Amino acid sequence: MLSNPDLENVVKRTVQLYNRTRGPGVLAKVVLCSSILVTISFTGGFCYGCGVSEYVDGFLSQFKIMSGSFELKFVKTRQVNERTFEADFSVKEKF
Repeated sequence: MLSNPDLENVVKRTVQLYNRTRGPGVLAKVVLCSSILVTISFTGGFCYGCGVSEYVDGFLSQFKIMSGSFELKFVKTRQVNERTFEADFSVKEKF
């Protein structure tokens, strides 16, 4: 069974890749990383109502490339301010 540090490492590497490929238009940051929930903050000049799914789907696609041991499933988003939203993902360990 993989430990939480393994998940944290994959999430951090995914955020780095995401920021390299999507920045400076949007930047991701880890807010929470536990064995059951990952929360990522997305900040940039975008409309919360349109385009949020593009950023979330992009993060999920890059996570899938980076991790062979974990799966993330989108749960929900919440707007923090006009330039930032947070997305919650549930974690599933692949066996």
